[in-house]
Amino acid sequence: MYRFSTGLKYSGSTEKSRSYLILQSNEIGVENLNSDSWNYAGEKPSGTRIYESKFYGQLNIFKKPLDNNLAHTIFNALDEASPNELHPALSKGFKNEPKRLFPEINESSNAKFSGFIDFLNLEFDLEKNSLNESKQVPYSDDIGPFMLGFIGYRSFVVPEIPNMYLAPSNWRLVTWYINNYFSGPYPKDKENTNLDRFHWNKLTLDPSFQTKHYEGIAYFLIAKFILIYEAFSNNHRCTSLNLFIDLIQAKGMRPWKKLF
Repeated sequence: MYRFSTGLKYSGSTEKSRSYLILQSNEIGVENLNSDSWNYAGEKPSGTRIYESKFYGQLNIFKKPLDNNLAHTIFNALDEASPNELHPALSKGFKNEPKRLFPEINESSNAKFSGFIDFLNLEFDLEKNSLNESKQVPYSDDIGPFMLGFIGYRSFVVPEIPNMYLAPSNWRLVTWYINNYFSGPYPKDKENTNLDRFHWNKLTLDPSFQTKHYEGIAYFLIAKFILIYEAFSNNHRCTSLNLFIDLIQAKGMRPWKKLF
C-alpha cells in the first residue's frame, strides 16, 4: 500500500495477466492523466476506485531509487493537466505549510518550522527567489518513484495524482531527487560518531543544481518531505522534522552542499 500527501492510498495486483490498481480516498484526485494505460472500472465500495489496465502484463510498482530519466514520464503527465492555482506555499506563505500538510502538528513544531523559514530566507533568499521565478509549471508535492509503475515493460503514471498546483519549474526535479534518493535524518550513533546523518543513495547531482539558490529550495522541500512522513506516522511532535531543522539551522550541516 502506497500513500500520498493528501491521504490517497493505492495498491495493485495482477490476475490472469490483467493488472488492476485500487485507489482509496474520500476525495478524488486528478483522474486519467494516463488514460491510454488505464480504464476506470468503478467505485466499489464508496471511496475505493478500481482501474483496469488496457494492456496485458505483470504489474510492478517501483521502489527507489529509479533512473532519473523516468522523472520525465511524470513531468510529461503533469504537463497534460492545467491547474490554475498557485502552490499554497507561494499563495499563502511558506510558514503555513505545516498546518496544510499536517493540521494536527503541535504548536512548538509549527513554531520551529516558522523559524526555519526565517533562517532559509536569511541564508538563501528562499521566498524571494521562489516568488520571482517566471516559469510556473504543474507540480505535485508527491513527485517521485511511487507515482510510477510498470506493466510488463511499459511504464505508467498512476491514474490519479493528488492535488496539483503551479510552482517554479525547478521544484520538480529537486522534489524528484529528494523523494527518489534522500533518507534521514538519522539519530546520532554514540558508537560511530562519524556516521552520516543523511543519505543520498549514490545520487550524482546535475552541476546546474549545485548552487546556493537550489540549496535553499532543497532544504525547504526536504523539510516538507519529512513533514509528510510525520503526518503519515501521525507523529504530532514531529521528532524527525525537529531534528532536521536543528541539524541544518543550529549545527550547520549542509546535506545538499555535500553533493557538489
